Amino acid sequence: MGSGCDVDGASSRGPLVTWGCEDMPGHALHTHVALARHAADLLQCRYDGRLEDFCGEELPYCIPRGTLCGAECRQVFASARPDPRRFLGGWVPARLLATKAIVHPLAPGEEPPDGWPTGFAEAARDIVLDGATAFTAEGAARAGEGLLAKGPVRVKAVGASGGSGQFVARSAEDLDQVLARAQDDGLIAGGLVLEEHLEDAKTYSVGEIVLGDLSAAYVGLQETTDNNHGERVYGGSRLFLVRGRSPQLLKLVSPEVATLCLTGLKFDQLAEREFGLVASRRNYDVIVGTDHGGRRRCAVLEQSWRVGGASPAELVALEAFAKDPARRHAVAASVERYGATAVPPEGARLYFHGTDAAVGPMLKYAVVQGEER
Repeated sequence: MGSGCDVDGASSRGPLVTWGCEDMPGHALHTHVALARHAADLLQCRYDGRLEDFCGEELPYCIPRGTLCGAECRQVFASARPDPRRFLGGWVPARLLATKAIVHPLAPGEEPPDGWPTGFAEAARDIVLDGATAFTAEGAARAGEGLLAKGPVRVKAVGASGGSGQFVARSAEDLDQVLARAQDDGLIAGGLVLEEHLEDAKTYSVGEIVLGDLSAAYVGLQETTDNNHGERVYGGSRLFLVRGRSPQLLKLVSPEVATLCLTGLKFDQLAEREFGLVASRRNYDVIVGTDHGGRRRCAVLEQSWRVGGASPAELVALEAFAKDPARRHAVAASVERYGATAVPPEGARLYFHGTDAAVGPMLKYAVVQGEER
């Protein structure tokens, strides 16, 4: 690594920087900087602001805003491929690969866009829901009609996050309305995912993080909350984390939980094999629910190769591991709440607490809750 961490992963003094954050909204930027400062503390680095403003001669450790794609690697590292020990997040050869688009095959009649990973969706078919990705209104309509024959259809923009930009169509009329709205909002050209909708569903986070000489693997349940407009959005994740990597995690969870972990791990392995994913932070949303035929399903919804909603919980757990070398596992939560009355519990690490110009009053914090599984 650069001076933030040496090449063997041991921590040392030196700069840690962010990259690509210039157009982030207020609460997101504040949270990203808070994450960077927390990571710098764990690495025993100095936080040195934006890479875009960095003038030092050392090669800094970097926390990009999103997944690094293609030639962005040269902007950050001056090399064609990144060293995962020098940044927190992931890198893929093309931007499309970092979106929801790759989870499903192309809709009938669609032309493959630049960077489309031929063969990936077919290889992942047994670990994802039935669905399709479309970049035209005609392709989206054909895909939606085919899926509606089996039951309700969830429609979402390939770049949507936090539960926003998603709609469920339960009839042909619903589908027409959803696609017309997507067309009006300019979402179809950027890509739409259409997939079977599960009832009685829960979404889990499965992942790994490596930061210097600290590492953890985890599984946990996501929750939703009401935002200031009464919409259900991402409200946080409660994670069970173990020191080390996924093999250590699989030894400590039940067979049912191991199954959903292995579903995420298979997607991860396919991404490495099919297009050369490089990552120090890997996170997969895995859904468990009931399909229209009454079958229980377990499937990957999407990937995240960047710091995200669960990252505050990851970092407070790594901090607990750093403080107690004998500690093998922890339960930690990332929490997001809306409204002026939201307050953090004692001992929580704050990531944002204030009024955002776009979303209103908001609170983000993380806390270690214990060691129970």
